[in-house]
Amino acid sequence: MDNEKENLDSSTEETETTDSSNSEQESNDEGTETEKEEYTEREKQYYARIKKLEKELDETKKSKSPEVKSDSTGLTTKDLLALSKANLDDEDFDEVMEFSSFKKLSVSEALKSPTLKAILAEKAELRKSAQAVNTGTSRRGTTGISDERLLSDARKGILPDNEDDIARLTRLKLQKK
Repeated sequence: MDNEKENLDSSTEETETTDSSNSEQESNDEGTETEKEEYTEREKQYYARIKKLEKELDETKKSKSPEVKSDSTGLTTKDLLALSKANLDDEDFDEVMEFSSFKKLSVSEALKSPTLKAILAEKAELRKSAQAVNTGTSRRGTTGISDERLLSDARKGILPDNEDDIARLTRLKLQKK
């Protein structure tokens, strides 16, 4: 029995010591929590100052690039330089601008794009073929049509296109009368 009493007493002592140490830790934890929740005015000012400086740092990182926007076109100086070096025809500028805005790229990056290069090459080829084919109806000169042919075409109802031939036709009709 004595043994049992000693065991009981020792277990109570352990419980009391653990409880007392736990209660001390809890009181310390509560004290630090209240200290953490309650910042001094100076700490609040430092915190606000740090946040302000972080925002300024982010803004300077974003605006660090030397590109300056142009007022009228919205192009940067790099974009204007790239356009001037690209040796584009006047018709291709709109295509480049549309492509860069569609892909949300800068003009200089869009000019490097293989897709845009292919589009511009195709347009250049179309322009070359259009220049090669003479689509005009103009004649090479008025000396090519004889007076007799001019009169015979006029009898059939085919009148000449240019003013010189019309003047010649009227002179020929006046001479015959």
